[in-house]
Amino acid sequence: MADGATEDWVQRLEKVEAQLAIQQLAARYARAVDSRNLDDLGALFAPQTRFGDDGLGATGARAFYGRVLAGFYRSFHQVAGHVITDIAADSARGTVYCRAEHEDGDHWIVNLMVYFDRYCRVDGRWYFLGRRPRFLFVGDPRTAPRTIDFNQWPGREDRFRCELPQSDESWGQYWDGHPDERAEVTSLP
Repeated sequence: MADGATEDWVQRLEKVEAQLAIQQLAARYARAVDSRNLDDLGALFAPQTRFGDDGLGATGARAFYGRVLAGFYRSFHQVAGHVITDIAADSARGTVYCRAEHEDGDHWIVNLMVYFDRYCRVDGRWYFLGRRPRFLFVGDPRTAPRTIDFNQWPGREDRFRCELPQSDESWGQYWDGHPDERAEVTSLP
């Protein structure tokens, strides 16, 4: 093999290894959240990840999620798809489709969401640098949404702003070109 071919092979292998490691972050996050394992959860975040007033890195993550997870009794996060883009030597971006279910008193609430992630590699290990959830639906899936907001979590209607898919530029462009069909398939204005 020529030196150029070997370099190409090594770069391709490193990219595959990065993708596999990053994909494990999403699955490990779901498992740590659902089992309430704050140590495992904290270990998924880069040392420089800021959690507001809760701090940085693993310590900040444990404090932040310790408070957030006390807001519902049980949860189940199902990772439904993971797209990783912009992979460089020590950084990448990705989107993770997720169905998260939560027990909140007498309510069983489903969140359909997409996490918009940033990843970084520190000392050879991949971490979340940041996660931003964007919601498609929040509520009881047995009831049809009656507003464009799609948030029906009793007592938490102001906490989750459902902005997908309508905030995607391609979504609006598609339906602008299909106004008659849109009117037939939705009851929303």
